[in-house]
Amino acid sequence: MFKSLEKRNLSHRIIDEIKNYIVKQKLKPGDRLATEAEIAEALSVSRPSVREAVRVLEAIGVLESSPKRGINIKEFDPEHFFRYLLLDLYVDAENVIGVLELRLALDKGITDLVVEKATKQDISRMEEHIEGMRGSLDHPVDFYTHDWAFHFVIYEATRNRSIRALGQLLIKFLVTAQRRWWDVDKAVSPEHFHNHERILFALKARDPEEMRQALRSHYETSMWQLLKRRHDTQMEGQGELEKAQVL
Repeated sequence: MFKSLEKRNLSHRIIDEIKNYIVKQKLKPGDRLATEAEIAEALSVSRPSVREAVRVLEAIGVLESSPKRGINIKEFDPEHFFRYLLLDLYVDAENVIGVLELRLALDKGITDLVVEKATKQDISRMEEHIEGMRGSLDHPVDFYTHDWAFHFVIYEATRNRSIRALGQLLIKFLVTAQRRWWDVDKAVSPEHFHNHERILFALKARDPEEMRQALRSHYETSMWQLLKRRHDTQMEGQGELEKAQVL
């Protein structure tokens, strides 16, 4: 069933062993896994170690357990998996830049798919959000609500559940980060708005290369704004420190 394990890197090795067992046995969603006691005995490890590994696999949506039904294989949910991958990303400027770079890579990578599969309804929804952004340049909260919704339509247009889940999770992460690192109380720059127009024009023209260039321009603007905000925040902090030292 399972192979006995040494104690080094125990939790990770238990996880690997369970995943390998699921693959080899071709277990499907709803199939029952062995009990904690059975796994612990087969691997020659303690039940608490097995329980820790099972909890990790539950967190990423691989397993689910209950007192009555035991441990079972769960229907795969990509959002659970991607959420787990982002657990160690605390909301600071360096990590936000990393997530922006990840999102740019994702968006550029799916461009051909979006150009191929986007429907008239998708484009119509994006046009509505463009008009919403146009009318709220002096109201940043409203502007960014349309901004995020605009990008979510792009992910939905792929008709790919995993891309949609990852895109939605990245957006949620960046919405949280935005409250801390962007000047959301200031009027939105015209350049930021025009980048969205350019993205939509490229999609309507079914031009994937132009759409990729528009996305790059958009994210470069966002990264510049983030770096400027971080610099301003650091300078404010330094100024406060100098005042305190004088006092």
